[in-house]
Amino acid sequence: MKKNVISLFVLALIVCTSCQETIDFEKEKEAIKAVIENESNSYLAKNFDQQMKSFLQDESFVGITAGKNGYHYIQGWDEIMSGYKDSYESSPDPSTDKLEFKNYKIKVYTESAWAIYDQIKYDNEGEFINKNLQVRFLEKKDGEWKIVYLSVVFTTSYEENIEEGELESETESTD
Repeated sequence: MKKNVISLFVLALIVCTSCQETIDFEKEKEAIKAVIENESNSYLAKNFDQQMKSFLQDESFVGITAGKNGYHYIQGWDEIMSGYKDSYESSPDPSTDKLEFKNYKIKVYTESAWAIYDQIKYDNEGEFINKNLQVRFLEKKDGEWKIVYLSVVFTTSYEENIEEGELESETESTD
């Protein structure tokens, strides 16, 4: 009897561990980058509906920006949506600026992930405008990555050398 219980326990353990979903980290990282870049590029294009698809639309959303002239904190979907609508109304024309996303560091979990990266903005002639350090926390909802937290530090608004704080390399596979 004792042998049967142990055998049954071992069999159940094997079945349970083999049923766990394996994560393709590289595929998830690429999907996360696509969401992040879609959100930022949609903002430049003034494509409100496309940009809003990138966010988890609930009250847990948090956004923080900081630069030389202060910081701004936003919480909740209604506040973020209202802020973007105001921005689009005050500046409705699409931007011709281009964004470069560099030095991603991404950590992927089963249903969440975080990413930190440099975002560099250039004008339509390729002239440098600014650089910032961005952090995103994402959650997976219905199989899609959604941004639930964003943080932007406008590094070029400070007098120190902007290259000093540059991220070094992309993070390899994670959990």
